[in-house]
Amino acid sequence: MNKEGRFQNVLIILLAVAVVGMSIGFAAIQSQLTINGNATFKAAKWEVIWDNGSIHETEVNGTNLGTVTVNNNNLNVDYTVTLKPNTAYSFTVDIVNNGTFPAKLTGIAFTGKSPAQISSTYGTKIGYTFKYGTTTYTQDVSPNTIIQPNGKETVTVSLTYPLPGEVNQLLGDEDVHETLGVQFNFVPVVE
Repeated sequence: MNKEGRFQNVLIILLAVAVVGMSIGFAAIQSQLTINGNATFKAAKWEVIWDNGSIHETEVNGTNLGTVTVNNNNLNVDYTVTLKPNTAYSFTVDIVNNGTFPAKLTGIAFTGKSPAQISSTYGTKIGYTFKYGTTTYTQDVSPNTIIQPNGKETVTVSLTYPLPGEVNQLLGDEDVHETLGVQFNFVPVVE
């Protein structure tokens, strides 16, 4: 071998020894970093229901004029009312958000006739009002209001026949039967 070949071999051996030495040195001064922690995922619950204990009925000039039925499976309220001339019936009931998410009201749908349809059919002979919170609604609507967790909103329904003092507004000889109801559609608000 010539002098140049030997020099290259020695240089390769020295470089290999240097790399091995640096690896051993790096391993000797290396420290291990460990990150430990805990994560807790809270339970989530979706529960928008009627508060059956919050049903309050008011009757004017009559007793046992109506009944209210609430259904927590589909958030329906059904009511049956028998009004005689110069009587009125109303009830309030609370919708409660017992869940962990805010609940957005995306729709109010009247089953049977809406207040606007009752007014169109009977004029001022029968009064029918529906109020959600502080707003009165007369037809199907998408209010997009929110009930926060552990919050509630009050629903008020009122029926009058006729308004007191308007005896000339009687309907006639036939009884009138109307099936009325309201359905609420809520969706969770996930941020």
